[in-house]
Amino acid sequence: MCRALLAVAQVHAGQVQASLRSGRRALALAQESKNIWVQVNSTIYLAYGLLEAGAYEEALGLMHHTRALVGTLPQSIIHQRFLTVFGSVYRAMQHWDEARSTLAEAIAVAQTLDLGRLYVPTLSQLCLHAAEVGEWATASRYALQAIALRQRVDAPLIVWNFSAHYETEALLREGDERQARTEVHRLGEGLGSNRRFRLPYLRSLAVLADWQGHSAQAIAHLRQAAGLAADLGLPAEQWQIQAALARVYEAGGEQQQARTAFGEAARIIQGLAEGIKDETLRARYLAGPQI
Repeated sequence: MCRALLAVAQVHAGQVQASLRSGRRALALAQESKNIWVQVNSTIYLAYGLLEAGAYEEALGLMHHTRALVGTLPQSIIHQRFLTVFGSVYRAMQHWDEARSTLAEAIAVAQTLDLGRLYVPTLSQLCLHAAEVGEWATASRYALQAIALRQRVDAPLIVWNFSAHYETEALLREGDERQARTEVHRLGEGLGSNRRFRLPYLRSLAVLADWQGHSAQAIAHLRQAAGLAADLGLPAEQWQIQAALARVYEAGGEQQQARTAFGEAARIIQGLAEGIKDETLRARYLAGPQI
């Protein structure tokens, strides 16, 4: 468990490769001891590291393999955590229907167990899903639920809650600019020196700036975020930031810069796809709506 918790801390410190080493060691120890609880926990924590590193196929296989073990345990918070990360793995693989249904199951478990702030990451993931398909009223509802839970414990930073920029955009699109600004400010105030959480903060600032028509500011924030994501070795963050940058350029009529940014996003996506050896999974990934 100490190794597994270290893996969690390293993910949140932006130390991806170190997290993978800790997570793999934790899982090996848990399997050796035949402790199912620790094995499932170690799987969850390793899967987050794999997602950060872009090792999607390995993460998917690991989660499928572990699901049977989860079913042998009494229902507890471990089920909700497992389902949340499984939903994130499905989303990364562009299996959006499976992701949505798995996250909905995670919410049902969290509500049954009354987990409070512990299911903020699940709400944020559902906000992301709704935002990606343009269901802004639904996305805003999930955002407000996540915000209320964070405020209840006065915690601007919640583990695995790296998609605050979707909440920002959802609130803006539903006409709640004041709330959007307040939450971005709270996130910024709580950052300290944390580089991993600085990414969603910079992306949220970019969303706010773009909403107000300050494209130069939005571009500056996104460029800073792109550099940070590259430094931390987060390929999924990198290509999504490049795509966001391209859309801002495109809206401003800067077509050459937009093509360059889209090209960089496509290059990173292709690299992630090459890491998926199963041809069917790779084809589905490349055909995904986000991609």
